[in-house]
Amino acid sequence: MRHRWKSQHTLVFGRRVQFTGTGIGLFGSWIKWFLLCIITIGIYSSWVAPRLTRWITEHQNFG
Repeated sequence: MRHRWKSQHTLVFGRRVQFTGTGIGLFGSWIKWFLLCIITIGIYSSWVAPRLTRWITEHQNFG
């Protein structure tokens, strides 16, 4: 909801941004990232923030 609100109130080159991600999709990614952190004894945690940023960026459209 936070990303959707932020996107709806953002203009890029005069065009409004739309966020198409869902909470279920993000939750699934968090589960996957959490399991990878457990398997790699926390090493994967340094990749979580860039992956989250990528997920957010991939789910934004310019309408």
